[in-house]
Amino acid sequence: MSSLAYSDGFLCLVSLWLATRTRSPIALRLACTLFAAAAVLGVLRFSGIYPLPGWHQFASMLGAMAALPLLAVSVIWPDSLVTRNKRFAWISMGVMAVLGVLIVGAGQKRVVADALAVLSVVAMVFTLARGGLWRGALAAALLLAGLLLFAAKVSVGDVLVPGDLLHIGMALGLLGLGTLPLWSSTEGVSVYDHGAPVV
Repeated sequence: MSSLAYSDGFLCLVSLWLATRTRSPIALRLACTLFAAAAVLGVLRFSGIYPLPGWHQFASMLGAMAALPLLAVSVIWPDSLVTRNKRFAWISMGVMAVLGVLIVGAGQKRVVADALAVLSVVAMVFTLARGGLWRGALAAALLLAGLLLFAAKVSVGDVLVPGDLLHIGMALGLLGLGTLPLWSSTEGVSVYDHGAPVV
């Protein structure tokens, strides 16, 4: 069995756990649901149980075009309607998914999805670092490292291929981001103001 099946399985478990945490905002849970779907298809593909490379690539594209931007919104604007409101979160995800189908699927512009994914993660790193949330910034940096190592086709000997580094970086990054005390339950309070009411 390919190492990719195991690393995708790890990403799937982390994503599913975060997607089912009811205290997390809806945008984060939707993003993690998309990541989990892509990871499940990856496990099926790389284990040889039920190879569906086209579906796995499609779900991965949705992760880049819809899930990562949605995750970025939930981190950068933790009190926004898209982050907390089910309707706005679904609309945002749907719009980005349709754009992904049109730009990447029909237009064959995969570079757009890759660029959007990297920009989303870089924005999270800078926002969290600027807010003094260094654990979150490190988690986002791990996610970014996974994306960049995959793009650079870096391998670790014969043990880990580029896809493994992507899956592990994403899983560790999501785990760190999803467990941040970022989303205040108090109306009008932002963690970026260290608990001070927003005026």
